[in-house]
Amino acid sequence: MDYYKLSEEPLKAAISNKEQGFYRMSVSMSTLAIDLLLKSVLYRIEPTHDLIMGHNHAGIVTFIERVYPKKDDIRRVAKLSRKYFKDSRYFRSENLAIFTEELADDFINYSTHIKAYVDNDCMATIEDLQKKFLS
Repeated sequence: MDYYKLSEEPLKAAISNKEQGFYRMSVSMSTLAIDLLLKSVLYRIEPTHDLIMGHNHAGIVTFIERVYPKKDDIRRVAKLSRKYFKDSRYFRSENLAIFTEELADDFINYSTHIKAYVDNDCMATIEDLQKKFLS
């Protein structure tokens, strides 16, 4: 499965939802993009790992850090993303006020930050690709 390619649509949807004033859905789509981007690296490392089936963003980052650089800002984003992954989907109406334009902007920035981490720090090596395609 191409999790990286799948992440493009929710990232675009996050931007579009924010422009339309749908801030909760913008945050939701940003967290989905983060989920898919992190899973794209996890899948390359270990395609059958149990974390693929869930949404434990911090757990995925911890696993990725066994192979790729540890970055505190990535850990922080992963924790926030996991919290809002749930909160933006299963919200109570009294919590709707927390989903502001600023929060939507923050999460769009977080998802592009995770994308940059995946693109620049978690690049596939020849060994990764051989493992994936020759096994």
